[in-house]
Amino acid sequence: MNGSGTETNRIRKRNTVYHMLYAVMVGFFLAMIIWAAVHNRGKSPTDQLSDGNIVFAEGWCLSDGSAADMEHLQKMPSVEPYREESVFHTLPADLGEGKSLCFRSKNINYKVYVDGELRYAPGVRESRVYNRSLGTRWSYVPLYAEDAGAAVEIRFETVYKSARACIDHLTLGSAAGEIVGTITDKTVAFSTCLLMLFAGLLLLIADIPANMQRDKNHELLYLGLFAVSIALWCLAETNLLQFYTDDSRLLQTLSCCSLMMIPIPLVLYLDAAFGFQKKWVVPVVCGMSAAEFALCTILHFAGILDYHETLTLTHIMLAISAVLLFYSIVKNAFAVRESRVRNVYKAIRSVGLMSICFATGIDIARYYRGYNNDSAMFVRIGLLIFILCYGSASLERMVNAVKLGMQAEFVSQLAYCDGLTGVGNRTAFQERLEELEGQKKELSGIAIMMFDVNDLKYVNDHLGHQRGDELIVGCADIVKTALEKEDGTCFRIGGDEFAGVLVGEDVTGRCEAVLTLFRDAMDSYNAVPRQKIRISIAGGYAVYDASQEDEMLMDVYQQADVRMYENKKQIKSVQTAPADFYKSH
Repeated sequence: MNGSGTETNRIRKRNTVYHMLYAVMVGFFLAMIIWAAVHNRGKSPTDQLSDGNIVFAEGWCLSDGSAADMEHLQKMPSVEPYREESVFHTLPADLGEGKSLCFRSKNINYKVYVDGELRYAPGVRESRVYNRSLGTRWSYVPLYAEDAGAAVEIRFETVYKSARACIDHLTLGSAAGEIVGTITDKTVAFSTCLLMLFAGLLLLIADIPANMQRDKNHELLYLGLFAVSIALWCLAETNLLQFYTDDSRLLQTLSCCSLMMIPIPLVLYLDAAFGFQKKWVVPVVCGMSAAEFALCTILHFAGILDYHETLTLTHIMLAISAVLLFYSIVKNAFAVRESRVRNVYKAIRSVGLMSICFATGIDIARYYRGYNNDSAMFVRIGLLIFILCYGSASLERMVNAVKLGMQAEFVSQLAYCDGLTGVGNRTAFQERLEELEGQKKELSGIAIMMFDVNDLKYVNDHLGHQRGDELIVGCADIVKTALEKEDGTCFRIGGDEFAGVLVGEDVTGRCEAVLTLFRDAMDSYNAVPRQKIRISIAGGYAVYDASQEDEMLMDVYQQADVRMYENKKQIKSVQTAPADFYKSH
């Protein structure tokens, strides 16, 4: 014991040295990279592509010469939904070649003209699935050197009366530079969304093995669905998916519908993780969410209000879910305080809950202060922390549940398995007989075989219990192998007794085949020179007779036992006595 402890300490000290060496290597590597990045910083490819691009947001005016509010087109007095309006600007005299008019539009239909000539019109796909507007869309209108000093006109129609409509991020210059710059600016947000989506899919996959047990808990499933719904909404809000598909109307529909998918998995998760004292909470909230989705869908396809116009209903459902989330935060906080249990996973959950609350509060404040460029920036971060924290906590709980299930299965196996030989024990045999007793009328045949190991007491007394165990294991292997070849099942029902059960067609012929197989196996084993033990097994069987209505399987078992003892007497009458056999060996 002391030697083992000394060796463990030696390995631990050795590994500590290696850890320190590796930490020094990592520290040097990071310092080298940071120094090189700071001292050799130059223009990035994005800066090079965007070199010469100028902001073109100021100076736009309406047809009457008044200034246009490009950030809030819907607020201008002359603007009404589906009534065409125009804004104008004059291109620079030194425009040059390879330039484009780059901008982002929101909730408008539009066309771009240069000197009265149509230069750009986005492709508009029509489908009842789509919302009425083009959603949020990046546009890059090609310009030429001869366009210098020309008038550029954007004719537009707003689609919604109250929703924000705008033309922003207006620049003149390289379209490639603007595209790369947009992708670069949104990389962190886009990566966060993808990570959130990956986390959600990982939780969905983890729910499958975690619930391969009797008592299922789908915390991981609900949290995964919640994460996927949030991730899809956030991905649509980054406005980068347009660079992978030009169908901006479909992306707006994705954004609206993914929001409607959030409340049900969130409420089911909160119920699975914490539980609601009021049993009506889950059915009411889930029913309201489903009804809201149905109503919005009917209005959308009927052409009355599209998904974007019914966002208020979706926001109400999200507000209800947020209230339940806040309630769960408070409830969880008090539960932790009352129990005073220092549980790291409870702390992780608290971090996740606080992160989503603070992030939501920050983004709400940003929204009302007019920061509309990225309305979900902090929510993305907060939700990612929330999902990772809660996912790790729920995963830990599921892993523990799986471990408990495996332990329970292991204990169950111990209860029905013989520890020495690995075959079924007496309990398993009795339960098998009880099961077959209820099925015997429907089965074509049932046979019970009995086996008894000869000479076990002599081997234990004179050669030791280790040799006795070897004898039992050897006999069990021979009997089990013979039974399994005829689709039978082997049980050890006593110290030196085994039983076999065969079910199905021609059980009598199969029992005779088993007796032949195990006798041949015994002869082969005993024929090997210098064997330390001799294997001798008596066997007999009886078959259930369906014509005898009162016959029980226990009667069949007793008949098999009698025939086995008859065979045992026959073997002893011709076999060398164990004392004489082992003296000669």
